[in-house]
Amino acid sequence: MPYRIEPNPEDDVALCSCCAGAAGVRGVVYEGARPVAVYFAEPAGMPKYPLLRLGLVVGAWTDDALPADRLSLAFSCRPGSPAPLLEHIDPYLATFPELAQLGLRCGAVEARGHADAPLFRAVAAAVLAGDERLAEMRGAAPRHRGFQADGA
Repeated sequence: MPYRIEPNPEDDVALCSCCAGAAGVRGVVYEGARPVAVYFAEPAGMPKYPLLRLGLVVGAWTDDALPADRLSLAFSCRPGSPAPLLEHIDPYLATFPELAQLGLRCGAVEARGHADAPLFRAVAAAVLAGDERLAEMRGAAPRHRGFQADGA
């Protein structure tokens, strides 16, 4: 399924809320002309070890749709190769509390076993691939350097 990502133009970049003061980014995911999800992304790692919390609210976005017509879920994202590493987490983002109010909460365990779990992953992957502000998640996982003692 081809998805079109429309980032919110009012958000700049997904910077660390504790260090840089910018709280994250958001946008809409479309399938054709139909909105299928909104997303919220907030940084959670350090510059050398980037980590991102990606919240999705997936479901109906028509004028008559209610929060009960959508699911609110979240992923923890890290750079990986060939694709970012996605792990389900409970749907709570400190900088976007509305995430849990826009749809029925779908916790990590429930989301992993949900019939639409492949759809959730596909939408998350499309967001990471389509929003240039989240480009650092597309790189290879950072290499961990071991501690080396000074030679005597």
